[in-house]
Amino acid sequence: MSDSVIEQFNCIGENRYLGPAEILEVDLAERRVRLRLGGSEDDIGVWARIAIASADLEICEHDQALVICDDPRELYVIGILRKAKDAAGSPKKVAHSRGAVATASGLPNEQTLRVFSSRNELLFEYDEANHRARVNVESGDLEFVTRNGNITFTAEHDVLVQGQSVCLCSVATDKLDPKCASGEPSSRGIEIRGPALRVSAERGNIQIAEAALTGSRILANFREGKLIVDRFESVFQTLTEKAKNAFRTVEQLTQLRAARIRTLVESTYFFRARKAFIKSEEDYKIRAGKIHLG
Repeated sequence: MSDSVIEQFNCIGENRYLGPAEILEVDLAERRVRLRLGGSEDDIGVWARIAIASADLEICEHDQALVICDDPRELYVIGILRKAKDAAGSPKKVAHSRGAVATASGLPNEQTLRVFSSRNELLFEYDEANHRARVNVESGDLEFVTRNGNITFTAEHDVLVQGQSVCLCSVATDKLDPKCASGEPSSRGIEIRGPALRVSAERGNIQIAEAALTGSRILANFREGKLIVDRFESVFQTLTEKAKNAFRTVEQLTQLRAARIRTLVESTYFFRARKAFIKSEEDYKIRAGKIHLG
């Protein structure tokens, strides 16, 4: 605020001011208003702190406020001299006995609904012009609780959940429901459904006592992998394996039962054993260019 602006009004000292000002904008969340001290319509105004008790707080745009300051950079609104002539723009207030306040201000079809706590913290805000609602909690926790019902979040576009950590918990402790494994809705546990599912994290840890994974196609791509299982069974209609090098170590017994076996080796086939037994029920044929025994 410049000294020339202050000099247009009643001054108390060089930089002190006590007089009226028009309210251009109200920010109850920060407990401040933007004021026009001069008479020019081009004056963008200056911000001043609200120094009125919360119970008496009923301020709207174009009200005439009583302003006081000792420093041009620190202004305080200590009262309302005259309400705005346009009653449609004045806020409607509902006060709770413990100090919570709900206000609705603005022109028809452009109103903003705000709910404040007893400590004047903004809890809820709905902007009618932009069709936007916001739940605001400056400090403390926020809970959605239903004792005998469901909670549904529905959005035409995206649903975004952000937090330092996100936890989904289910109180059901039953074993895996076969219906859920087959893709049908289950009444127990946690269910995630959608046309696409993407999970991205730097590190992950999944612990499941009993699990079932079904689908029509799966693709896994890892740089390194390790699987430790006490007992593992696999059933395939057709199995194709391809590796540059394959190493297997079996401490006791390895057994292969097949209708037919065919082994194709491009270079060398090396077989070594302490004892070897080959038994054929019918014919046993060896065909080679040379056969060395002994």
